[in-house]
Amino acid sequence: MNSREECISEATAALNRPGARQVRVLTVLPDFPFPATTGLHLRMVSNLDLVRRLGCFSALLYFSTEERETAPVESAPLAAMCDEVRHGGRRFPHQEFSTAALIGYKLDFLVRGALRVPGHSYPFSMSYDRVGAEKIILAGARRLGADFVILPSMLMHYTTALRKAGFGVVVDAADVLTNLSASFLKNLSGRGGKLSLFANYLACRAQERIFLKRCDELWCTSAAEATEFQRIAPGVRVLVIPNCLDEKAIRPFAPPSEAVIGFIGTYSYTPNLQAAEFLVEEVFPHVLAAWPNAVLRLAGAHMPDDVAAKLRRVPGVEILGRVGDAGRFMEDCAVLALPVFIRGGVPLKLIEAMAHGKAVVASPELVDGLAVADGRDIIVRSKPDDFAAAIVELLGDAGRRKLLGEAARDTFLRHFSIAKAESALRNQSVLAHAPNDLEHSAEKQCSTDE
Repeated sequence: MNSREECISEATAALNRPGARQVRVLTVLPDFPFPATTGLHLRMVSNLDLVRRLGCFSALLYFSTEERETAPVESAPLAAMCDEVRHGGRRFPHQEFSTAALIGYKLDFLVRGALRVPGHSYPFSMSYDRVGAEKIILAGARRLGADFVILPSMLMHYTTALRKAGFGVVVDAADVLTNLSASFLKNLSGRGGKLSLFANYLACRAQERIFLKRCDELWCTSAAEATEFQRIAPGVRVLVIPNCLDEKAIRPFAPPSEAVIGFIGTYSYTPNLQAAEFLVEEVFPHVLAAWPNAVLRLAGAHMPDDVAAKLRRVPGVEILGRVGDAGRFMEDCAVLALPVFIRGGVPLKLIEAMAHGKAVVASPELVDGLAVADGRDIIVRSKPDDFAAAIVELLGDAGRRKLLGEAARDTFLRHFSIAKAESALRNQSVLAHAPNDLEHSAEKQCSTDE
């Protein structure tokens, strides 16, 4: 018997021991998930929790970013959520790409996007592609003997190599990248202007249409997104796994008495920065006219210094920077104001506010496709004066805030609790119904990087 056959035999025997065989899942995250103070990081944590709840052997492979210091693993609650945690390395900082390199990427995106030709790099993955993330993930999956790899949507083009090596792939498509890049094209002017954003749009459209159909399962956040992905990738299992939080860990707050309005977000994401400026410059002056003692608190990291200085000049505006506990921040707010007009990233700031039973005024774009009702769960407004009027009404009516918060909490429990998501996965996901193919798993554990 040669060494490979001996390896397979030993691995099969190990897997066949009573209680030894679990579905082995490698979850890949583009950032360290803690502290989970943003919507994306809350989504990361809930996904890890769901894999654990399904009884899988859960391994985490995370990358780190230049924008966020990685907390020590032992200081985060990962030991209770994962059987194994490994660092894949630091992504390449976007600001360190040379102008020539960026031009080359954009030309590549234009040509391949128009022709729908597969490539090795895409607009939201460049910093990971540059450090060889595909090979790092493939090596991690082989070492683990993974049955499935869960990829973030930006890295969906790694599906081809993973499937070729015998691994199942689940893509957590928290965004429809085509729609996100189209929104940027319509509403933003990036480095290089509209042509650069158009190149991103073409590349993202090609990325989704080439690679989504090659995965085993696709998770999305709403029925509307499910319909879109079923059209793009017919025949692929598409599950609605909503942005969810642990209903047992998050409880409603007692309504505060002070007239505090709050917004929280990461301001390196341009739509969040635009939302903060919209609130301060176009909404809050109307609120102050009715409530001179009102306070607008803006929480979150990476607000540019010049913007922060400008916004601080408005009376009643407080710039808090990064907060360690988003729930505690929300507790002190009478109203959460969320005028995010480009829905990129998952709106878990909204879901968290609903879980805490807070009164929320939000933009139509933020709630699009979600199971929430205007006037019952939250208030939905778009124009500055309408947004301000809704805030003023809520500040003056504690009973109305209480009713909205209670309805929001009930809707959260029905649609956005982790128990709801767990039920959907148990009933439908390949993670819960994977075949117990011991020999195949043993072969993967003994495979090499050839």
